[in-house]
Amino acid sequence: MPEHNTYPPGLTVSLEELMHYEYYVQQIPLLPQHPVYSLLAGRHASKLRGRGLDFEEVRVYVPGDDVRNIDWRVTARTGITHSKVFNEEKERPAFIIADQTAMLFFGSRMFVKAVTAAQVAALSAFYILKRGDRVGGIIFNEDGHRFIAPKRSKSHVQFLLQSLADMNQLLPQRKQLKPNTPYLNDILRRARSTVTHDYVVTVISDFSLIDDETRHHLRSLSFHNDVLLIHITDPLDARLPDGKLVLGDGRYQLMWQNGRGQQGERYAASYNDMISRFTEEFRNYRMPFVTMDTATRVEDQVMKYFRTQQTTAG
Repeated sequence: MPEHNTYPPGLTVSLEELMHYEYYVQQIPLLPQHPVYSLLAGRHASKLRGRGLDFEEVRVYVPGDDVRNIDWRVTARTGITHSKVFNEEKERPAFIIADQTAMLFFGSRMFVKAVTAAQVAALSAFYILKRGDRVGGIIFNEDGHRFIAPKRSKSHVQFLLQSLADMNQLLPQRKQLKPNTPYLNDILRRARSTVTHDYVVTVISDFSLIDDETRHHLRSLSFHNDVLLIHITDPLDARLPDGKLVLGDGRYQLMWQNGRGQQGERYAASYNDMISRFTEEFRNYRMPFVTMDTATRVEDQVMKYFRTQQTTAG
């Protein structure tokens, strides 16, 4: 286990910092009617016929309805047999896949991407636990992964976050990147053998190496599960600053001159087009593609999102 880090704030994250997200979760409302409720909380609502459940509606009787659920008052008033329909919330295990590869050891503002990814994972895990659902996942970097089976306890969430902090604090020690290595594909392939059906799967990454195989694994996971993609971004992803930049991968360096002309505009347009295509593509497969940036605290971004959704719903 790595020792407690002495790096500048925002460069790495500790278990203690991740555990603080239990407090932030208490400020997030639990809204069963929320449009992304099933993705955040790990539950989904289903209409069932039965007793001892939450009443939802009365509708015309159809063959197969339990006769014990016939609403005799409505039936007598309308002359048509009606049944009561009840609502039950089914628990669904949640599975968090968090990227801690060196590709995410980059940031120009408050945090590096890997820290933001870890914060999102912590917030998600505590929110799921708050709902009383099981949570597990896979934390991965270039050297391997840590698999955590879904369970329902604070100590289990702490174990997940400890694994996350351990991998995160290894990042400053890496001497060079391994470019174009599809680590996420390997992890998604591993997840498909574990995540069978009725899971809520949250994938947290910058998706910088997404390819056709990545898409295939995500679509396969989404056939019988809900899949949410959290895209970790940095302001420099969308627009490079003017002037000279030194770009490197740990082995080679490149001097880049960015001006105010067409070069910078083309870069920004290309990035925005890519995000639009990703968002539309995954929406077609019923996979929300949500962006979280390194320039703002994760808890502030989430609360802003909830307030926006509540205002829109109102």
